[in-house]
Amino acid sequence: MSSYQTAPYTHFHELVDTWTKYSQAIESQVKNLTERARALGTPSDTPEFRSRLDDDEQRLHTIANKTKTILKELVEEMNKIKKDLSRNDLDMITKVKGAMTNALKSYEEIITSVSKRRQQFAHSSNNTLIEFGDSHGNEDDIHQRLQLQQQMKTNNSLLIQQNEEQFFIEDQVQIVQGDVIQINHIMRDIGTITSEQSSIIAGIERNVTGATDHIIAGNQQLLGASRHQKKYRKKICCLLLIFLVIAVIVAIVIVVKLKT
Repeated sequence: MSSYQTAPYTHFHELVDTWTKYSQAIESQVKNLTERARALGTPSDTPEFRSRLDDDEQRLHTIANKTKTILKELVEEMNKIKKDLSRNDLDMITKVKGAMTNALKSYEEIITSVSKRRQQFAHSSNNTLIEFGDSHGNEDDIHQRLQLQQQMKTNNSLLIQQNEEQFFIEDQVQIVQGDVIQINHIMRDIGTITSEQSSIIAGIERNVTGATDHIIAGNQQLLGASRHQKKYRKKICCLLLIFLVIAVIVAIVIVVKLKT
C-alpha cells in the first residue's frame, strides 16, 4: 500500500496502486525481453528459444490487457468520486500516468524491435539440392530421388513455418499497437478528469487563500481596534481623574470661604 497516511485507503487508491504495479511490471518484462532478444541470430537461436520468446511477448500482452481493465475501472471510480479527489490524488494520477506512458513506449519499441530481428534472422532452409551424376536408373538413382523428395518436403515445411511465423509477428505488432492505442485512449479520459478537477481544486485553493488573507486582515483590524479601545479607556480614566481633582479643589475652596 502506498503512503496515504493523511487520507483513508479507498478503492481509488487500490486501483492506482495496481496501475503502478502493472506499469512497473511492463518495464521489468521489457527489460527481460530485451536481454533475451539479443540471442536472436546466434547459435542459441533455436525453435525452443523462439517459443520462450513468444511466451515473454504473451506475458507482456497479458499485463497490457490487465492494465486496460484496471484503467477502465479507475475511470469509472474517478467519475464517481471526482468531487472528493484531493490535490495529492491528482498529483499521484499525473505521476503514474507519466510512468505508464514511458512503459507503453518501451513496450511498443521492444515488440517492434524483436519482430524486425525475427525477420532478419529467420531460420533458413537447406536449399542445397542433390546433384545427379550420369546415373541410368539404378538403385543409387532411385535412392537419390527419394532423398530429393524428402528434402523438398522438408523445405516446404520450413517455408510454411516461416510464413506462419511471419504472420504471427505481424499479428503481435498489431496487437501491441492496439493495446497502446486503447490504453492511451483510456489515459486520455483520466487526464481529462484530472484536468477538470485540477481547475476546480485550483479555484477552491484560491478561494481558501483569499479567505485566509481576509481572516488575517480582519484579525489585524481587530487588534488595531482593541489597541484603540485601550487608549480610549486610558484617556477617559485620565479625564475622570482630572475632573475629580478639580472637584475636590473646588469643594475645598468653597468650604474655606464659607468658614471665613
